[in-house]
Amino acid sequence: MGDPSFLENWLSDEEFRLSRLLEKVSLVIETNLSEDEVRRAQGFYGKRAEGMLRRGFSHADVIKKYPALTLTILVGHAALAYEQGRYWEDFWDELGLDRDPNFENVLRAQLRTLFKRYQLAEFEDLGNDYVRLLTLHAGVPTYCLGDLVGIIGSHLVGGRDASGASLVEWLNEPGKQSRMNPLDVPVRNFILRGGDFSLDILDRIFEFVEYTISQPDSWDELTLDTSTTGLPTMMLDGLIDHLRDHPIGGVSSGNASSIRRRRKPTLVYDLQDDQVFVSIPYPTDEPEVAWRVSFDGDTREVYAERGWGVSGDQEHPPTLVPVGSPIRTIQLKHHPSNESHRLPVVDKRDPLILFAADGRWIQQRATLPKGQVIALFPRDAQLVDAVTDSPIELGVEPSAPVGWQGWTTAFVDLTEHHSIRLARTQTAETGVARSVRNSASPTFAFGESILGLKALNGLTVYSTRPEITLPAHHSAATVSWRVRVRREGETAWLVDEEWITEAETTSLDPFSDNTSSLLGLFEIAVTGPLGSDIRQKVFLAEDLAISFDRDFRYPVVGGLSPITATADSVGKLEVDRVQVSFDVATRDAEIRVSDESRSFRLVMTPPYVEMRLDPVGKPAQWRTSVQVLTPGDLEDYSVIAARIPGDVSVSFALLSHNGDLLQEVTPDVPSDNTFQVLSRTFVDAVRTATGDCRIAALVDDSDGTTTSVALANIRPAELCSGIAVVDGTLIFEDLAAEDDLAIYLWSTTAPWLPMRTLEISEGRVVLPAELVDAGPLLGQVFVDDPWVTITPPRWPDSSAIRIEQRGWVRDANGTRDKLARFLAGEGSPPTSGLAMPETWAALAMLREDAEDVATQRLRAALVRILAIHPRSALEALGSSTIPAEEMVALLIRTGLVNRSFSAEYTLNDLHTNPWVGSMVEIADLPSLFERRGAVGEERAETISYLSEQCGPVLFEVLRGSSEALNSGYFDLNVARVHSLSKPAVDKMFEQFRLVPGALLDLDTRVDATIDAFHRRGEWMSSGAHQMLASESLKSLRLVRQSSKAIYNVISSRSEALDGVDTVTHPWMLLSMQSLTLAALARLDAHGMLAYSPLTTGLMEAWARMAWLCPKLVMTDLLIAEALVTYAHCGDLIGVENE
Repeated sequence: MGDPSFLENWLSDEEFRLSRLLEKVSLVIETNLSEDEVRRAQGFYGKRAEGMLRRGFSHADVIKKYPALTLTILVGHAALAYEQGRYWEDFWDELGLDRDPNFENVLRAQLRTLFKRYQLAEFEDLGNDYVRLLTLHAGVPTYCLGDLVGIIGSHLVGGRDASGASLVEWLNEPGKQSRMNPLDVPVRNFILRGGDFSLDILDRIFEFVEYTISQPDSWDELTLDTSTTGLPTMMLDGLIDHLRDHPIGGVSSGNASSIRRRRKPTLVYDLQDDQVFVSIPYPTDEPEVAWRVSFDGDTREVYAERGWGVSGDQEHPPTLVPVGSPIRTIQLKHHPSNESHRLPVVDKRDPLILFAADGRWIQQRATLPKGQVIALFPRDAQLVDAVTDSPIELGVEPSAPVGWQGWTTAFVDLTEHHSIRLARTQTAETGVARSVRNSASPTFAFGESILGLKALNGLTVYSTRPEITLPAHHSAATVSWRVRVRREGETAWLVDEEWITEAETTSLDPFSDNTSSLLGLFEIAVTGPLGSDIRQKVFLAEDLAISFDRDFRYPVVGGLSPITATADSVGKLEVDRVQVSFDVATRDAEIRVSDESRSFRLVMTPPYVEMRLDPVGKPAQWRTSVQVLTPGDLEDYSVIAARIPGDVSVSFALLSHNGDLLQEVTPDVPSDNTFQVLSRTFVDAVRTATGDCRIAALVDDSDGTTTSVALANIRPAELCSGIAVVDGTLIFEDLAAEDDLAIYLWSTTAPWLPMRTLEISEGRVVLPAELVDAGPLLGQVFVDDPWVTITPPRWPDSSAIRIEQRGWVRDANGTRDKLARFLAGEGSPPTSGLAMPETWAALAMLREDAEDVATQRLRAALVRILAIHPRSALEALGSSTIPAEEMVALLIRTGLVNRSFSAEYTLNDLHTNPWVGSMVEIADLPSLFERRGAVGEERAETISYLSEQCGPVLFEVLRGSSEALNSGYFDLNVARVHSLSKPAVDKMFEQFRLVPGALLDLDTRVDATIDAFHRRGEWMSSGAHQMLASESLKSLRLVRQSSKAIYNVISSRSEALDGVDTVTHPWMLLSMQSLTLAALARLDAHGMLAYSPLTTGLMEAWARMAWLCPKLVMTDLLIAEALVTYAHCGDLIGVENE
């Protein structure tokens, strides 16, 4: 060992070996050295370096002679023994050398040169943070694995998606930073900064952990190495040791294979409609119970649709719900299944949403595929290459997604780019660089899909195999790839092969030499150098073809026109029905496809015409049934559209009741096979028409045949003029003679119950037993669709008909039963606060402008129930399905706005409604501060939540500074645009309104101000401004007596109106009046007023303001709560109070 020649020869051989290994990988850890190899290299390197330096060689000479060894021992130390803050101290100990700062500096200076030499990942965004760069190349150090496996186990037990991307999103959920706490710093850095490398390693760890769960007694009897697991040797050894001593608990082996199969909510982009959706899975338990879906606090109930032909525990297709505008977050909860999910949508710091070419959402931390993606971003921004800063050319003509005003959708080809980012031209903001998979990544191409055939869970069925292309490798070394295929839900791989690539690309069939016709859902995984993995699923029915005897079906009396399908298999698959006939009442049919050992039920759906009539800018609701309109409906700014399959040319026509042509127009074609016109196109022709008429699509197919497809029937009268109950049956007056009529029903004595949809048959409806003698009902007749779920209204509108009957809805719950009886006018109200959600539902059903004695009595009694527990009432309001813009008016009208929301017990779930949650969490700050020594984690979570929801302005105010509040309200500039049109004003302030931000960001406050500006005419017409003009000024004196600081903030809004004629334009006082009233209410809630000046008249005027300008009032209440909290308690979050 002491022989210098031996040492030099060993180091020379090892340098050559390591150089060849480094040329094949992306991260140094992939060289797969064992701990013994690293330790030996460190010892020999230290001896050789000591000798060379003693003989007069420089530090740079040592590195130049042994570049691969230098890099290996630096990263190997990070993988085996690095402790936070002690990297260099321990490094020299391992080399057996005294610490040498000059050598350290040379190593730092040479590090990026070494990475470039071997074309390794450089993580350029880390700059000169050399230690972090080394730990990233070490992956997950062995001593950190235990905590990471614990987090992964919890993730699996919690039923979340078994993938690296899912884990990273969960760990980084805003307000949940404590989830990272169990992880050592190197692991946190690797997860946060490792990009696709970290996702690949996490995916491989998930896969290995899942396997140990599925084979708990035999997993460690197999040969486990890098070739079988894809994990670097040192990491794998540490993982094996940990799992032997600490196996994952809480997941049974029988359920392990299903972990990855469970659908999770995700975003989807529909290319045909230019529309964003959230995809909602079918619940595992009690699917008849609705999901509660919150869009930035606006909560809706969504019932997951059952898949046609799906039975037992088979997977259902997802239900798509439109995302109608830019929002920050979607939160979903299904109580019976104990499932909750949070989807980040728009990040103000980086408002770029990306989808794969087929519309699948690409999560923010995922590496982008080479090739085309769909980019959704504000139109005041542009995509640029993150390396060169040059603009990226957009493919095809960019379009505007439905409802996302001011946003753009475009196809982007990433083939020639290494990373991209978003640059907003008006704000000089730049987004995060999004990495693109390097050119050394495999690509996956699907085969040919089968028209009209889907799997039961909605997946596309392909008749030909996919193709995988392995990239060329331009270094001297070859690269090894592992291609594996297995059936979904199974742990054994059907195919597990190694492929070697060199200078040419390699195209391959992942199923290798399998000559049988493939059938079923397959999982395909291709793994190679870290950062290049691909995983894909495909449903195959190989060599199966489906044909139809006509291009499409269209609406006829009783359903859709008949059609016949023929199934033909030229391979080894068998079909139980070669020919399938569809009558008018059948849209879908089941066929069974089998091979020698398996059989699958598939859904056959022949192509058919869909139509819609929706307001411009609102989500599309496609349906198969003909809609019924009045002439007045056509005057609305709406779109009439048809989606017609096949090679067709189309015109839209207005036809008389006997088929005469009254008007014909050429529709727009926004996407393939979609045709549309504005409803106003037909207004004049309908006015001059005699009797009923209809709008139709005249469709010319490839054979020259013209088919008239009815889209909408136009009739002067409503669908129904009255409804009565006779012996438990609804009888309709003047019911229209239309197909597929149905009725929405709401209970007035139990408005918290879900709305019921009942089919009208032969002009009547037999009421369910629970609605007979259950008090008055509200009914709304509509044209239903036999196959498409029509989104119902959230609340009855003005066309709803009151259906009188006695009684009330009975309930086994005594409090709800008593409340229902009271709403029926037959008893006293409950005296407990145990029915907060039901009370809000009842209150929301009352007309806000109703002044009759009965309504006033009812409202007063409901308010008394809510006042029993103001905090619980506020939380229940935020969790209700009452539209978010109506909540604050209800809060004022009930008087809860000037009640305290504090509570002794503060360990509550963080609320899904950002505004409600922020009001509650601010109320908790005094208690949390007093108990900060005992509730440190809870307090940190509250502060993190407030930071995410409200932004930095809130913390400035809570620390006593109000400077950030001196903008964003009505001032002389707002008065100057009074004469401009609404579009002109919106254009002027567009940059403030495109991207949703935190509740107190300047953009959010300006958006609220512009909304109020647009409602100024209605505010003046309401007359409420007259009450506020005199009373709010008097009340300012009370504010000044209570808090000079709060008074000064309000005064700044008054001073901003210098030069404004508020006599001519009293609406300009809105900003000042709003904050004045908010301050008075919250001062009163905190007991800081000698008496409350908020009279009934003032509260009613304020409620009217909130009804018209909800964003303004909500923002000012949040500001007032922060101002009053500081005035009352001082700084509860500043560093000086820690």
